[in-house]
Amino acid sequence: MKIIIDHREMRSRVAEELGKLCADIEIVALEVGDYVVSDRVAFERKTVDDLFSTLLERRELFSQLMDLVRSYRCPILIIEGDDPFFFTGRRLHPLAVQGFLNSIALMRVPTLYTLNEAETAQVISMIAAKEQIDKNRPVSLHGKRSRLSQSEAKEYTVSSLPGIGPVVARNLLRHFGSVEKVMTAPREELMKVEHVGSRTADRIRELAGGRYDSK
Repeated sequence: MKIIIDHREMRSRVAEELGKLCADIEIVALEVGDYVVSDRVAFERKTVDDLFSTLLERRELFSQLMDLVRSYRCPILIIEGDDPFFFTGRRLHPLAVQGFLNSIALMRVPTLYTLNEAETAQVISMIAAKEQIDKNRPVSLHGKRSRLSQSEAKEYTVSSLPGIGPVVARNLLRHFGSVEKVMTAPREELMKVEHVGSRTADRIRELAGGRYDSK
């Protein structure tokens, strides 16, 4: 079976593990996805560290997933590592993680969880075998990469907070000027923003500043 891998994924051990499973590996610069196993199935792979960085710093993952959805009939996200709800010592509220994963689910992208690179390779190879051997589907590349603008990325980041949609996110960013200032603003200042009431302000303060408890 053949598996096409984005060259940036060579920094992980997934390609090496796929080789051990007798996959025919082709390394290219993929515009969409990290692994392609047929004309309809492609994977985006993120470690838990990647997921954490996406939540706090950027919204690139959503742009990548939107490209994957547009390009392949069966897009799949792999989250590799420990359970994403257990960010030890990272002060991230579980509701923020849940809201993030809910947004992915609403994009209709199946999410698979693996513990390490070897398990990721096993999942990819099993699906590749099913596509190419059982269903006799060819491997072909699709799609062009698109990117969110900086403003769109900031709006997407704020709107990922539970109970905050795109309109409120834009209002908050217009008022405070940056994602950082939104997250660190006092409750009283948050309530000066149009459509932000006491409940929404309390939710932002709890998610941004509340103590993380993994229990």
